[in-house]
Amino acid sequence: MDKTDYKKSLNFAKCQVIKKALDAISSNEFTPHLEILFFTYFNGVVIPDYLKRSYPAQMLIILQHQFYDLKVFEDKFSVRLSFSGKQEQITVPFFAINEFHDKISGDILVFDKISIDSDKEYTSEKCTEKSSNGSIISIDQLRDK
Repeated sequence: MDKTDYKKSLNFAKCQVIKKALDAISSNEFTPHLEILFFTYFNGVVIPDYLKRSYPAQMLIILQHQFYDLKVFEDKFSVRLSFSGKQEQITVPFFAINEFHDKISGDILVFDKISIDSDKEYTSEKCTEKSSNGSIISIDQLRDK
């Protein structure tokens, strides 16, 4: 496995952790405290135009007390959040996430930094490509020692 394949495998594992966390939250009465930083210009990101103008590169959302209709799909999630008193539906593909911070557990998942021209939409396979050997990577392996 070369370095690129290794990074893709780690990114895929991180996306699976995020997907499972959001699945657990969407089906429980549990109150999370998640901070999700994502690239707003990636293909598949759906946010209102006024938010895209306000956040042309990245946007941080917080899922804690006031979020509604969280739906988790294989490659993305959608949620309704309030912005200036108005509820808006947003959709974020997992590959658009740059950082995922679970404030309750203290866990932070950071994806590889990539240089991207913010004027162009970007697509990525980092969360949809499966590990070539099908192995499972423990979250503990992702933490700095």
